[in-house]
Amino acid sequence: MLVHTRCHFPTIPYTLMTDSVRRKRWQWPLLLFLLWGFAFGIRYHYVVHAQVFQPANVINARADAVEYYDYALNLSRYATFSKAPPSEEPPSSDSFRDPGYPVLLAAWMKIYGKWNSWYAAVLLSQALLSSLTVVLMVALARHWMPGIWLALAGLLMSIWPHSVAMSSYLLSETLFGFLAALGLFLLRISLERGSTRWAAISGIGFSLAALTNAILIPFSPMLAAYLLARKKASRKLCAALAIAAIAVIGPWMLRNGLLPAGAGQSSSSGRALVNLVQGSWPSYHPAYQAAMRHEPDGVVISAAIDREIATLQSSPSAGLALIEHRMTSRPGEYVWWYLSKPALLWDWDIRIGQGDIYVYPTRNSPFKTEPVFRAIAALCRALNPWLFVLAIAGAVLALLPKAQTSPGPAAAALMLLFVTLIYSILQAEPRYSVPFRGLEIVLATYAASRASAAVALL
Repeated sequence: MLVHTRCHFPTIPYTLMTDSVRRKRWQWPLLLFLLWGFAFGIRYHYVVHAQVFQPANVINARADAVEYYDYALNLSRYATFSKAPPSEEPPSSDSFRDPGYPVLLAAWMKIYGKWNSWYAAVLLSQALLSSLTVVLMVALARHWMPGIWLALAGLLMSIWPHSVAMSSYLLSETLFGFLAALGLFLLRISLERGSTRWAAISGIGFSLAALTNAILIPFSPMLAAYLLARKKASRKLCAALAIAAIAVIGPWMLRNGLLPAGAGQSSSSGRALVNLVQGSWPSYHPAYQAAMRHEPDGVVISAAIDREIATLQSSPSAGLALIEHRMTSRPGEYVWWYLSKPALLWDWDIRIGQGDIYVYPTRNSPFKTEPVFRAIAALCRALNPWLFVLAIAGAVLALLPKAQTSPGPAAAALMLLFVTLIYSILQAEPRYSVPFRGLEIVLATYAASRASAAVALL
């Protein structure tokens, strides 16, 4: 005898379902807003309280900040891109620095003519850009890892002392980091939608970053070639990415090529040669610090480096011969030196500066005067070497041929490895890694989340 029964399954009320959907819909923008507010609040507190000695507007002052200020002043006064000190006559154009950051400074000069107002506007805008970089990096990695790991990455980026302190300097790193993160985020949108339009916009983002720091000029074409070779994007999308990047930066490169021939030190190629020579000396950073203290050994080594730079700029063959002779006299030392430079790039203490996280002398830094900030600095310093190891692991995981990942992690990994390689060839200075600290943290967190998932399956 068959007995027919009616099964009753529990049902979820419609109102509860819609409430759950609404909560999930708001969780993501709420996370981004909270991270942005937290990151901006820390940076605002820092730039308001820290007193940085960077007298860019003082005659005869010397430093990178001074050159950026002079570029901006000449742009705002004469529409001329030159690092020449201010004068009553329009200066001659040069190409020693890249134009992105001076343009930002000059734009604020057009709004605020007085130093105090202008300086405050620049620092607050940099605090805003730095906090938005955190949001862009979290949005970039949205689908890479569970929400708890993503929130952890955002929290670390928000409090990382180098990124916070960099907002207070008249240096290009904050703007550069924002534009590099913007390019990666726009690329993520392009790849998700399969959109050539967004690929072109991403290429423009990368080119704006390259116009702020020329190290990224080759990156977009190389990334497009990788995506095409790995069949992670269509030909049209890759072409749009590469062509848009080249089209934007091409006129600037053409302009530099048409400048009158002058001293090598007035061109970007001359600056690259300076970094190449300085970066080839294992003793450069200690010698720089010693020379600043007027110690004889530091002065002698710095003079030898300057002579090698001058020789390379005046006669490339003779300069390369000097470098070759120096390296072949102690090959083991130089092999080890170049192998250690990636770790040096991502190290904690800034060498060409005041040490620790400081480029210029800084008083009343919250990381020195306030207990919570001091605890944050101590925690981050302890984590720093582990982040480097995890970031390299994350980059390798993202680029493994059999890795079942979207192209997003691979693009981020390529950028991390690319900048590490270039700076290791030139000059590996921890200051230069600051624009990419968010990238390092995201890839490190990605590796930790993958390791956690693997352990959970055991």
